[in-house]
Amino acid sequence: MMTTYDYQSIENLLLRLLGLLLEIFTNSERNEVQDFIDAGEYELALDTLVDIVIEENKQIPGEYLALVCELAELMQLDKKVFEEKLRGHVTDS
Repeated sequence: MMTTYDYQSIENLLLRLLGLLLEIFTNSERNEVQDFIDAGEYELALDTLVDIVIEENKQIPGEYLALVCELAELMQLDKKVFEEKLRGHVTDS
């Protein structure tokens, strides 16, 4: 049986997460992620978002990490990989 993704849910969740990152990401960082979302490259969008947090040494609230993990599960990716990557970049609030 083939796996089908709920692309609309994935896109909505990515856009929600990107909206929450308005104060944390620069315009160019947001645009880079948005371009991948617009192209339907959701996995690249999520990877890029996570890479920006790490490379630019940003801090994100725990609720954002929960959204990243939810997205990973929707896309059938290993959420532990994202938890490991973002460890040290999550604030308690």
